[in-house]
Order: sequence, then structure tokens, then C-alpha cells
Amino acid sequence: MQAAGGDRVAKLTSYAAKGTYEGFDTLKQVPVEIYAKAPNMYTTLVHMDMGVSTRVYDGKAGYMAGPDTPVPLVTLSSGNLDRARLEALAAFPGGLRQAYTQWRGGRAVLNDEEVTVLQASENGNPVVNLYFSPAGLLVRMVRWTPTPVGFVPTQVDYSDFREVAGVKIPFHRQVSQTYMRMDVQLTDLQPNATIPASRFAKPAAAPRPTA
Repeated sequence: MQAAGGDRVAKLTSYAAKGTYEGFDTLKQVPVEIYAKAPNMYTTLVHMDMGVSTRVYDGKAGYMAGPDTPVPLVTLSSGNLDRARLEALAAFPGGLRQAYTQWRGGRAVLNDEEVTVLQASENGNPVVNLYFSPAGLLVRMVRWTPTPVGFVPTQVDYSDFREVAGVKIPFHRQVSQTYMRMDVQLTDLQPNATIPASRFAKPAAAPRPTA
């Protein structure tokens, strides 16, 4: 918390950001908008060629709607909902601290640097590893999702930290899973932006793309 900005962390309560997104579902860079509100509301709008892909976590429920979803509107559940919750909490430096009650610490080597690892558990099972650089910034998050074939990891790497309103925010995020990889690079971030509640509302079912 001190490395991220100290007392100024609590004063960052929202932000609106723009940048680029590239993933398995676009195969090229496309515009992206991100809206975040503390402590755990988060919306991503990916402007694909076939339409806008909307991903929302409203603090309790999560949704996906767009040309890339198997049905017009997906209500997140189980591990997918947990991942959305973690992404929303990680948007603010203080968000993950209260997310879990069971923690243990250790050390690891990441990119030839010794880093601090904090592991959160629920009911004795590890849920997420948080990797902090020597400077104290969160540079990697690994979350395990239980599936019928075992635990599937999701790795999020954070970089390109820039100071916004006195708080260090990662402008680059790379997400890796067994079946996909996506990259988000922010170019502009407005701190403490006034974000309408509609940005975090359940999205409308997306029309299906036509041939």
C-alpha cells in the first residue's frame, strides 16, 4: 500500500480509461474502454469489428455480452464469477487486502528478481497468489479455478506503472490461460471520474452477428 501511494490510495475511488485490447478473439489491436469504481465494480468495453463486447462486474454479479459470447448474454457463475470479482478488486491497490482472511507469505524469483509472494486460501485450499516486486508493487496475480479436469490457472501480469493522482497504476496488463491470451494497454486514465451507474448495469443481450 505504501509503495502504491500511501494515504493517496484511499482517495482514488474511480477511474475511466481508454487504450487498446488484443486477444484470441480479435487477433489485432482494437479500442477498449475500462470503467472502475471502488471497491469492486468494473466494466470493460472491447470495440470489435463485429460489435462491442461488454464485460461487467457490478460488485455482486457478473455478465458478458457481445459477438464473442456463445449466447447473447452470459451470467457469470462459479470460477468465472470469482475471476471477475478478483479483477475488479485488483483495479485498486487496497482492494485485495480485505478479499480473504487466510494469508501466508513466501519468496520466489520472477524475471530474475526476488519477489514477495502472498497466498490467499479458502477452507484450506489456495485461491490466489500475489507477487510483489522489490519496490512493493503487484506485478503478477495467479488464480486457480476448479474445473472437472482439475484446477485451471489464470495468470495476470501487470507492468508500465504510471503515477495518477499520486497512485501508481499499471497501464499494461497481460492475461494468460490454457486456451487464450489477451493484452490490454492503457493510453489515458482519468482518476476520480464521475461514472454513471448504467456503466455497471446488467448489459442488454447482444445481437448475433449476421453472415
